[in-house]
Amino acid sequence: MEQKQSVLISIENPKSDFERFVGTETNKRIFFSGRFGIGKTFFLQKFFETHADKYDTYHLFPVRYQIASNENVVELLKYDILVELLKKYPDAFKKREAKDISGTFKLFAAFCKDKGLFNRFLKSAVETGESVLALSPDPLFQALGKLGRPLNELLSIDKEFQEFKNEYMNGEKGVVEKFIKEIHAEGDVIATDYISHLLVEKIDSLKESKKSVLILDDFDRMDPEHIFRILNVFSAHMEGNEENKFGFDHIIIVGDIHNLQSIFHHRYGEKTEFWGYFDKFFSIRPFYFNNEKAIAESIPLLLRKVKYEDSGLEAAFSEDGIMKGFMHEILAHALAVGKLNVRQLYKPLMHSFPELRSGVYKQDVFMDNWNQCIDLSIKLLIAIYGDKQNFLNVLSQIRESNLVVASSSGNWRYREFPNSMLRHLMPLDVGKGSSWLGKYEIVASQDERNSSRKNFYPREDHTANAQYFYDTLIAYVSRSMYEKRNDYDYSF
Repeated sequence: MEQKQSVLISIENPKSDFERFVGTETNKRIFFSGRFGIGKTFFLQKFFETHADKYDTYHLFPVRYQIASNENVVELLKYDILVELLKKYPDAFKKREAKDISGTFKLFAAFCKDKGLFNRFLKSAVETGESVLALSPDPLFQALGKLGRPLNELLSIDKEFQEFKNEYMNGEKGVVEKFIKEIHAEGDVIATDYISHLLVEKIDSLKESKKSVLILDDFDRMDPEHIFRILNVFSAHMEGNEENKFGFDHIIIVGDIHNLQSIFHHRYGEKTEFWGYFDKFFSIRPFYFNNEKAIAESIPLLLRKVKYEDSGLEAAFSEDGIMKGFMHEILAHALAVGKLNVRQLYKPLMHSFPELRSGVYKQDVFMDNWNQCIDLSIKLLIAIYGDKQNFLNVLSQIRESNLVVASSSGNWRYREFPNSMLRHLMPLDVGKGSSWLGKYEIVASQDERNSSRKNFYPREDHTANAQYFYDTLIAYVSRSMYEKRNDYDYSF
């Protein structure tokens, strides 16, 4: 998906704006705001890949911290940063410290908190390879196990530990006891916040001349019950107004600030001051990510790359294809009213929808390809939006928006799409005219190409075609006229 998106949707416009924004020296805390699914994560990944010479980035997803109690959230954050650090710099703890005890072993002891747990976990790790988390009664360790990043991931990439394990497995059984005595002789490393001190030291030394950046992503996906609990825990551990936790030059929190504001007021009341609470999470102002212009420009190209099995649909998705034109009209307006995201756009590119499987498209004398393409387009749009009612809600919001206005120039599709739908919504024996939906005076005429078929157009010129199109489409979808059937309900 990322490869396709990088080709089809440009991120150049917001990139230059964000480059200036994050480049501000005093902008230590940033709230990166954008609608759900609009491409925030993709943008940040690509931006920092492009600027890898300037920024040392740790990209985390705290949505998983919902399973933890407040006191364990920061512990999980430390652990996640540590794992990212080791993935980026596998040799970060290669150098042996005092008394031949590696940094990773100290980390291991610090996580275990209790010397008895440490002894059991160490023996378990070298003897059986069993997850060192599975035996712990400690809620923190149980949470770590559920995160999908087990603690022995720290040990699996540590060369010293592997040498230590090999020595044990080769018969040197006293090596564990010897190590335990040495680590105890080091003093109580558990009593101090060894991990935090080590992270500050390592992050600062490894970044060299770069700026260190911590990204806390996907707050859009977090249960509303936990969003502000997690944010409050983070804010409590920020080092005053000037410094960030673990010495990061920039901390970026990613979510939709408008959505968070709605959740905040729903939870604490409309009169509760949101911005007074929230301004602790950014230094200057939120960064509002908006790439809708590039997304809108990419819709036609994306639609031409929709996956379909039936070769009869090739023309329907071509440059001037009926399905491409129909879906483009609706998706472009849906994007403009905030009811379309990048994930939805990419669904039919990444997956073969059953609505477009082989055999769905059949030409016959009584139904031309306009009606078939409209019906297939509606089915695909309903699949993208999840269900019929959600799709109808989107159509209604488009219809009621100020984007659907009278067009003096007219749009021939606004005449032909409703014409095809009305063939199944209105009786074939309509006389000279009829009121449609109490809004439009419809004129029926004989189709020159098919004597058994009528064409239906509004008597007005082209001034109401956009509204006419959406009104007719909503009626057509509401009555499920897109479904395959032998006869149609002509009542209206």
